[in-house]
Amino acid sequence: MSEIEGSGGGRVGKVWRKHGGGYYALLAVGTFVYLEIQALTSSFLESEGVRDFVSSEILEAIFTFGLKTIINSFMAGIWPFVWAGNMGLTMTAAWAGGGYLVWSVILAALLARRENEYKKELGL
Repeated sequence: MSEIEGSGGGRVGKVWRKHGGGYYALLAVGTFVYLEIQALTSSFLESEGVRDFVSSEILEAIFTFGLKTIINSFMAGIWPFVWAGNMGLTMTAAWAGGGYLVWSVILAALLARRENEYKKELGL
């Protein structure tokens, strides 16, 4: 074990070092989906009707949707700044921290169950 892997943070630090990237990626994907839905919803609300919406979405998909998707992908990668800009720093920390606690509890429970299954299969 390297010095970094065994250093500080206690149980939460250990879980973060093992699975924190997965949590960060989960929030990035969630942010991307949110931004895409927000873009689609704003397009729908700006249109005058269903026909106008469909025709504008086809044109938008052809010309600008790719660009918006690239921008949303970048924004999702820097989700903490996007969240802080929308909710403020305190709420961002609360939601991300609370979500991480839930993530680590669920992850620990799933890993413990999986470990027990392996032990049972191996007769340990």
